[in-house]
Amino acid sequence: MSVRQQLADTLQAEFPSLRVIATERKLGDVREPTLLIRAQTIDLTAGAPLSHRDVGLLLTLISPHLDLDKAVDQLDDLALSLLDWLDPRYQHDPAKLVGYDARLAYDIPITIITSKEA
Repeated sequence: MSVRQQLADTLQAEFPSLRVIATERKLGDVREPTLLIRAQTIDLTAGAPLSHRDVGLLLTLISPHLDLDKAVDQLDDLALSLLDWLDPRYQHDPAKLVGYDARLAYDIPITIITSKEA
């Protein structure tokens, strides 16, 4: 199972109110709060280049609301909860408010250190 799918399964269990999807395809109509997980980078881990890799993923937290005020209110609460969960587990960059089609979203780049398979 991929790192991306493992994270998706874990996040779905931790955040049952979110629809968690690990895919590279563009989503259709978003009807519920959704967390999209996409691949970004794979690199050697600086401290252990022979045994580990850094896997970069982009978490996009999308509101279903087309009303921007409702969307940002919902996203702020969800993003804070997600960041609180991520903080002790993964290295991540700041959450950045972005657009996702006609909706608002937060992009959160994270890095997961994985061991190389023999």
